Amino acid sequence: MWSNTSRRHWVLSCILEPTTPIIKLDLLGSTVSGHGSNTALLNQPSSISLHMPNTVQTDDTSNVPSNEALGGSCASLAKKREIDDNSRNRCPCLPSLTAGTSQKLLLKSLFSSVSHWTTLISILLFKSCYRCIISLVCKQQKDMAGEALLGAIFGMLLDRLTSKEFINFFRGRKHDESLLKKLKLKLLGLNKVLNDAEDKQITDRAVKDWLDELKDAIYHAEDLVDEIATAVLRCKVEAEYQSGSNQVQSLISSFTILFDDEIDSKLERMIDLLEDFTKEKDVLGLKEVAGQNWSQRLPTTSLVDESCVYGRENDKEEIMKLLLSDGESLLEKSKNNRTMEDEGYECFRELLSRSFFQRSNAKDFFVMHDLVHDLAQSVAGDFCYKLEDGKPCGISENVRHFSYVRGRFDGFDKFKVIKDAKCLRTFLQTDRRTYGKQWLSKKVLDEILSRLTHLRVLSLPRYQIEELPYSISKLIHLRFLDLSYNRINQLPESVCSLYNLETLLLPNCHLLTTLPAELVKLILLRNLDLTGTNLKEMPMHISRLKNLQQLTAFVVGKCSGSGINELKELHSLRGTITIAGLENVTGGSDALEAKLREKKHLEKLVLKWGSTTEDSQKERNVLEKLEPHKHLKHLEIQNYRGTKFPTWLGDQSFCKMESLHLENCEFCFSLPPLGQLPSLKELTIARMPYIRNVGHEFYGESGSLSKPFESLETLHFEEMLEWMQWIQLDAGEFSQLQKLEVVKCPNLIGDLPQKVPSLVRLEIKECPGLVASLERATCVREVVLEECKGVQLEWKGVYSVETLEISSFASLEEFARELSTLTNLKELKVEECPMLLSFPKEMMSLHNLEELSVLRCPKLELPVSVEMSHRYTSLEKLTFFGCERLKSLPLGLFPKLQYLKIQGCINFETLVIPEGTELQNLTSLQSLDISGCNNMVFFPCGGLPAPNMSCLHVFHCKKLKALPEQMHTLLPSLQTVGVWDCPEIVSFPKGGLPSKVRNIGIGNCKKLLGGRRDWGLQTLPSLTRFALYAGSEDVLESFPEEWLLPSTLTTLWIKSMPNLKSLNNRALQLLGSLKYMEIRKCPQLQSLPEEGLSTSLFALQIERCPLLKPRCRMEEGEDWHKIAHIPLINIDGEAVFDGVHLGPVDVADMKFATPPVFMNVEKYQQPTLGVQRPGMGPTQLFSATQPAQVQPTITPADPPPTVQTVDTSNVPGNGLSKDLLMTLTRLFTETSEGLGGSRANPVKKREIEGFQGK
Repeated sequence: MWSNTSRRHWVLSCILEPTTPIIKLDLLGSTVSGHGSNTALLNQPSSISLHMPNTVQTDDTSNVPSNEALGGSCASLAKKREIDDNSRNRCPCLPSLTAGTSQKLLLKSLFSSVSHWTTLISILLFKSCYRCIISLVCKQQKDMAGEALLGAIFGMLLDRLTSKEFINFFRGRKHDESLLKKLKLKLLGLNKVLNDAEDKQITDRAVKDWLDELKDAIYHAEDLVDEIATAVLRCKVEAEYQSGSNQVQSLISSFTILFDDEIDSKLERMIDLLEDFTKEKDVLGLKEVAGQNWSQRLPTTSLVDESCVYGRENDKEEIMKLLLSDGESLLEKSKNNRTMEDEGYECFRELLSRSFFQRSNAKDFFVMHDLVHDLAQSVAGDFCYKLEDGKPCGISENVRHFSYVRGRFDGFDKFKVIKDAKCLRTFLQTDRRTYGKQWLSKKVLDEILSRLTHLRVLSLPRYQIEELPYSISKLIHLRFLDLSYNRINQLPESVCSLYNLETLLLPNCHLLTTLPAELVKLILLRNLDLTGTNLKEMPMHISRLKNLQQLTAFVVGKCSGSGINELKELHSLRGTITIAGLENVTGGSDALEAKLREKKHLEKLVLKWGSTTEDSQKERNVLEKLEPHKHLKHLEIQNYRGTKFPTWLGDQSFCKMESLHLENCEFCFSLPPLGQLPSLKELTIARMPYIRNVGHEFYGESGSLSKPFESLETLHFEEMLEWMQWIQLDAGEFSQLQKLEVVKCPNLIGDLPQKVPSLVRLEIKECPGLVASLERATCVREVVLEECKGVQLEWKGVYSVETLEISSFASLEEFARELSTLTNLKELKVEECPMLLSFPKEMMSLHNLEELSVLRCPKLELPVSVEMSHRYTSLEKLTFFGCERLKSLPLGLFPKLQYLKIQGCINFETLVIPEGTELQNLTSLQSLDISGCNNMVFFPCGGLPAPNMSCLHVFHCKKLKALPEQMHTLLPSLQTVGVWDCPEIVSFPKGGLPSKVRNIGIGNCKKLLGGRRDWGLQTLPSLTRFALYAGSEDVLESFPEEWLLPSTLTTLWIKSMPNLKSLNNRALQLLGSLKYMEIRKCPQLQSLPEEGLSTSLFALQIERCPLLKPRCRMEEGEDWHKIAHIPLINIDGEAVFDGVHLGPVDVADMKFATPPVFMNVEKYQQPTLGVQRPGMGPTQLFSATQPAQVQPTITPADPPPTVQTVDTSNVPGNGLSKDLLMTLTRLFTETSEGLGGSRANPVKKREIEGFQGK
């Protein structure tokens, strides 16, 4: 005899078997799978789009617990345990508020009324967030947890079973209607004992097991009901879409016959299964116990147990994402015609008013009780699983929700743990990182995800996915699909059979140019995010998607069915929409049909014209009729070619407009009266060549009671090439202006506005005729001046300036003494002032100065003598580039100096530690970068006493004979050593390198390479990454030697060994931790070792090895069997991942193992001295994981920690190629952020360390 549990498992396996073979219906080119669900017909609320407002108004905030109770500044540290963005225990699962549209879209639902409390708890557990929100955990909430979570599912099932559409379908198909009644009775009977079971499960293990198994069974019941509902919806959609087609009706009829054959038997098995639970409840002694009616609104309370309050922070919009994660029906259907979005906001406000949430001191953050997490663990049990490093691989068969953190290369092995989790509902990626490129194995899509046919949520953002498998149509329950930031160029037609789909996210899929023609079948679709795509046209008749709440892009077509009038029926649009292709609008009457004035929920509108037109009057009429609703907050108009702006633009009735962007409106001769917009905060006007005067019309009617631009905070003009005059009213305009930026307005003459009392930032670039000076009363803190000789550099009385950047003042010889009055100055950057001779001596009394950068000022003499030892007390970052007068630098002058870079100073000879200098003056130094200093011969005698230095880079110092002495004792924190193109260095210093060194790069140092036996690398217990760039004079024929490298090595680069013929297999086999290996520019390397490469390797990259390349060709090459076990292989840009060919891949993208020195830089042209900025190379670094472009207009005197390079274009090459020079100067210019050193951001440091640990 079977036990009841064994019998249940058998019954469930039967129910899980496909009800019907997948039927492919060829409907005008579409393919439709054979089953699905109908949420609309069955009154099941769906996933919704959400943009959470910046503030949440609560119904009652009088009872909010105090800051002390909620882990505020007065809370006990033991209880508080707050986690911020840089804290040790930062939860990585929740994306940031600005991480993209998908982070604002996942609001599905809360359970009816108060039952949403514990659903939220369960979902929060799924995300493993200890810091999401504030919650009040009291006995009342704990008692109702399981009841609400399971009871709400019961309620939803009962509602669906009794819905009119459901019953009509059953009757129409001549099913046994009594089965529905039996199922309903079983559910009602079990629902009555839930209260009693919840009370007893705490002390009775058998009851707890019974509840867990019951929940699993109810999930299966819900899947079965949803399958039936999908069949209803499928029939309806196909009938409407192809009405009158006999072929379609016949195919649908065939499908329903096959579906009918199985559904009754499945229902019978489910009823039998629930009967087992009914019998067992009697054995367990479970009885009906009256419980509180949680559907009624409870009074708010301020009671809080301070002993269980801990601070946890995160933004509210992520809470909304959590609430959708399992796709269940969590919101009751609105009874007052409000949208589910509105219901969701109301639920959030309700929970906030009850102190379930509480706003923290930080803006838009909330904190949460740890007890909520503990409660969630108890409630959710085995139904939620988060894939984590070090977590046991076992996974419960009951798991429904799965989350993971995205890696650089996610292969089949990573996800095989869920391969057989057929009941999985959620596949959610929870990575916060928004940079770099990542890959997902095609085998995961084809062999794992296609099997998870019960998925409601599928989140796959930021992979290099090029196409979805056709089998996506099997996911008939899918509500939410996130494909953002992928390389998809088209969606398969099978997507159009996902009838339950409510959210489709495609932002920044830049290669996407078309959408499936039958996308309009997805009538439940509410959110369609097309931001950043390159669509050429929209599907015909998109107006059929009447439930759309979010449509971020619409391209006007030329044909009927694709015109702008398709927007007419989309009454519920909200958020942002970009309307492009406006040149295809036939006229004003056509534009009027879009009914933009009626779309009151839109917050941002972007209007874009494409190709040029000769009919300026038509475009003017079109824009006149595209008048939006008066509540619009943000407006952008691009490429408009009318001669005048419409009368509504600038009208005072647009009282909520906060930002306005006018760009490339090239035929307009005047600006609209924008000063009349009472709420306007940001205004950008760019590339309008016919604007010559900005006069009274810009400010609006003089008779207005309000002052012009009374709310404006940011004003930006750019590339106004013919602009000559800016008339000032001196009527109190710009009273709130904080940022004023005027860029590339070469003909603008006269003054800037004088009375700007709130000004914080002033930027003037390439405006040689502009005259400006700062008033004493100003509170400006940041001033950027570039190529604007008319600006007066007089600073007397301007005490507020904290950042000052001055560049391209060709005739400037000296600064005025008033510069020394900037007593609050913290950052000073001076660039390309070729005639500048000196700073005023008084400037050195600026005791608050923290950063000083001097770039390309060849005649500048700096006051850095020993006598100035008490002047630089706050300086932390110091950069000299191209300063020919700099010969030495006394280090003892800078007691707080952390980062020092001396680059391209051709006469620099040495660093100096003056006698009597206290050693603690170097304790702050963390990074030292010396490059392009050909006259430097020695470091200071005795070494550098810098105990906290983590990075030492010495590049292109032709005469340098030795590294600093006593490095092993004086530099105990050193982690990164890079030595490149220093041909006179013979060896490492006596005593070797410090034990904490993790990264070593050596390039083109012939003498140093010759003494490698004395390097002592095997004695370095922390060494994980080693790069050797041997150079053209190298004679090595075999590498590496067995005694050279330690077993701790994880990454090895071998480059530019022209005579290398073989790899030493015995030495490589000793590297048992090796994960990444690159071989590049080894033209004589003929084959790989016979024994193959290490089984520990994850990635292998081979470039410019012509003899080796054909031998490693996939499946065909003689050496393929030696490397076939390696998951990721890249040979000259042709990548193979998990045995699947990825096609051409940019080498620069494969930064999993490649430091900057080995990136493919040949495609970049070496910039000249006058263009390239110091600190910026043609590619970014390992830790940045995203290729950068040459940026000729940026001057990062102190670049971000992940970018530290040098311009060597002014240094004689002595026969070295520019490619080699660039490469030599970039390897190990990574700062400790990427390498985990003391400069690292703690979060990034742990992230990198964790990645390397893998």
